[in-house]
Amino acid sequence: MTIADVPLDGELCAGRSAWSRKAGQIALMLAAVGCSAPAEVAQTEPELFPPTPAQLLPESSYDCRAVGPFEPPARPHDNNCFADSECSGWLVAGHRMATAFAPENSLSALRAAILLGVDIVETDVRLTADGQVVLIHDSTVDRTLDGTGSVDELSLEELRAFSMKGGPPQGDFSCDQVPTLSEVFALGSGRIVIELEVKDTAAGVKAAQYLRDHDLYDSAFLLCSPQECDALRDAVADVPIMPRAKSPAEVASVLGYDPPPELVHIDPYDDFLTSEVLDSIRSVGAKAYANAFLVADVQALGSGRLEAYVEMYESGLDVVQTEQPHWALVALGRLEP
Repeated sequence: MTIADVPLDGELCAGRSAWSRKAGQIALMLAAVGCSAPAEVAQTEPELFPPTPAQLLPESSYDCRAVGPFEPPARPHDNNCFADSECSGWLVAGHRMATAFAPENSLSALRAAILLGVDIVETDVRLTADGQVVLIHDSTVDRTLDGTGSVDELSLEELRAFSMKGGPPQGDFSCDQVPTLSEVFALGSGRIVIELEVKDTAAGVKAAQYLRDHDLYDSAFLLCSPQECDALRDAVADVPIMPRAKSPAEVASVLGYDPPPELVHIDPYDDFLTSEVLDSIRSVGAKAYANAFLVADVQALGSGRLEAYVEMYESGLDVVQTEQPHWALVALGRLEP
């Protein structure tokens, strides 16, 4: 489960400001999960730490005014560390790219993630009515686009007629539309790793074929359930995958692919973070990946305690996915606040 998957009903949204002193950053997180901030939260000036997006990047460097170049800062590891069993780097993944900076799954968010030095950006693949792969989380456009309807009932042209809505209060995101695979890889390839979460199997198969046909195995991988991973590997036998294990017992079954998965998605809790589970993942050359949403992200929002990100890596994880990748980078000493 991610924070974005937690149901946010009216009662929870009405009372949410009480659980954290970091009012400005709460507004950012609530925006990322689709819940509007109450006026007393949204109008509060954020504290200086943890750092806000505006303290780290000027919006004009990545929003619709930006002209580039869009190059990442130096990393302590190679860009393809995710696929290299010998690389021991701690990798930061941004959920839906960089939602604290720009609308989710947008090219503006991708530009921000690149400039910050994020290692991996997660995004979501779906098919349009005319069979085009687009990057959007929900099955409908209503929450994230200025329109209505199901993604699979709209053509690419119809989807591209809608502008993105929401996002942080600053910045010009008027040019952002639902991106295609070719647009994302034209910007990101060689600069950042793209994680493609499979939202429907047919879209995942097309995305796998795209990675194969464009020689992108060092730049991307697909997140899939075991059943989805089976379908992807049936279509493209060597496509890079990250199976999602729902239990420690399921880890063993998702390690049996040939070639093995590059990563395995687990939960960041004690029953997964055992030497038995982590050693089994590394025995096939894979990396352990987990979400920070209900762990380090909550601690950082509630008390400004960024050390929680480091502790997740110290628990045995190789990759941590967060709603606030800039905070994880600050915690690792890779980004100056």
